[in-house]
Amino acid sequence: MHPDSPRTTWIEVSRAALTNNLHQLRARLRGRTQLMAIVKANAYGHGATLVARTLQQAGADAFGVATLGEAIELRQAGINEPILVLGYTPAQQAEDALANRITITVFERTTALEFDRRARSIGARLAVHVKVNTGMNRLGVLPDAAPALVDALFGLHNLQVQGIFTHFATSDEADKGFAEEQFARFSSVLDILSGVGLRPPIAHAANSAALLTMPHTHLDLVRSGIALYGLDPDMNECPLPRGFMPALRWKAIVAQVANLTAGDTVSYGREFTAPHLMRVAVLPIGYADGFPRRPFHWQSVLIRGMAAPIVGRVCMDQCIVDITAIEHATGIVPQGEEVVLIGSQGKTSLSAETVSVRLGTNNYDVVSRILPRVPRVYMVK
Repeated sequence: MHPDSPRTTWIEVSRAALTNNLHQLRARLRGRTQLMAIVKANAYGHGATLVARTLQQAGADAFGVATLGEAIELRQAGINEPILVLGYTPAQQAEDALANRITITVFERTTALEFDRRARSIGARLAVHVKVNTGMNRLGVLPDAAPALVDALFGLHNLQVQGIFTHFATSDEADKGFAEEQFARFSSVLDILSGVGLRPPIAHAANSAALLTMPHTHLDLVRSGIALYGLDPDMNECPLPRGFMPALRWKAIVAQVANLTAGDTVSYGREFTAPHLMRVAVLPIGYADGFPRRPFHWQSVLIRGMAAPIVGRVCMDQCIVDITAIEHATGIVPQGEEVVLIGSQGKTSLSAETVSVRLGTNNYDVVSRILPRVPRVYMVK
């Protein structure tokens, strides 16, 4: 068990890996392009405040989050760089945004007018970025309507239009055709705005995948999330180049070791029946930690560098693994033996990408779903 962890399962986050990954990304930027570190969703499960402090020290120019609450958490943790809320913020949160110097995304007039009114009532100016929907069809103003919206926003004296951005739907795919179409639409909007003197100072489009594979999209700023954590934007179509390092390791210890005889059943529902004499280990992790139960589970974890298959249903706080082959090969596994859920053990690795294939999802989902009750321990290396 790690001495800094209050629980028998914990996440180790490498400060050195985070710093290395930021430097790897910055080395690929052109000119004076700035780098926004995306730390939404608890920094993709890595722990938002301490990750942000590490990236602040490493030279991140700005931070991006999904909600105002996430932004305020960073401010309270001492992050002074610009923070952009990438998602929807209701107008009634304007005062909190202003009090904490948070930049808000806008994409339609009604909310923008209410932001302006509330900012005017307290004699302040609210910084905003305009979101353009170029094909993601999530949030955003359509390209044809974007110039008129920007024009209207510049006429609102208590809004400060600092930026304009879009988001790619397929930049992590080998075929960049649709991403290039999106960028062309966004570039057209920028050209129109430049022609009438209304282009905001900061235009941004590139996420991690585009940063790595579409350098012409870097513009004034890039937004990097997944690559900062040393994880592939897509393990098949957009793997990270050499030099990046996974920042997260998930570990636990064995809580109990027991014998099963042929016919014994395991866990709720008795879904697993021992076919012969077996040795099993109970681990203090479950679906309330983000270690899923259904429709698929992790399949196995590492003990002594060998796969220990999960048997029976994963419970809320515990699960059971088969250690029969491991003990045959290496000897008795005691209570307190280290278990690896994500990371390396000996010469064997179990990556977030491998787990994502087992779960039928992606690595973003795997690490982001690890819940805050799993302690994060920050390592120098």
